[in-house]
Amino acid sequence: MRQAILALPGLPERAVGAIVATIDQQTAAENGWTFVMLSPADNDLVVSWMLEHSKRPQKAMRLWSKLFLHLDRITGEILQTRDELAEAIGVKADHVSEIMGELEHFGAISKQRVRVAGMRGPGVVRYFMNPNVATHQTGVIRDNAQKAAPTLTLVKG
Repeated sequence: MRQAILALPGLPERAVGAIVATIDQQTAAENGWTFVMLSPADNDLVVSWMLEHSKRPQKAMRLWSKLFLHLDRITGEILQTRDELAEAIGVKADHVSEIMGELEHFGAISKQRVRVAGMRGPGVVRYFMNPNVATHQTGVIRDNAQKAAPTLTLVKG
């Protein structure tokens, strides 16, 4: 099924990513686990920073753990919307935006704005895991992605 979805022409990239991620989750359930390389040192930096500096440290920790459940292993994109993440951790959508802003400022994630045809404004926000923190990639591809990614930035406040 996965290969068939990837081969279908004309499907929006986001839809393909969501469908493939769902298939991967189902397959992982059959196989027992998924594979994402997580830098223990960088994860510890993120966790420690959130505990000390986030406005909502407990909710930030819950959100951080949820991001890995909804991570497209191919692109590193976090596939849930702000509203879905807010519901998952029991906060307002604005609070998710604040926490994601903290994580972005720190360098744990990045965001991109994607224009949507027919939609006014700068577009929708898409979040991506920093490949220095977590990735499924290996070898030269991982090395190149990590070189291009920002390093975690220890900031106060």
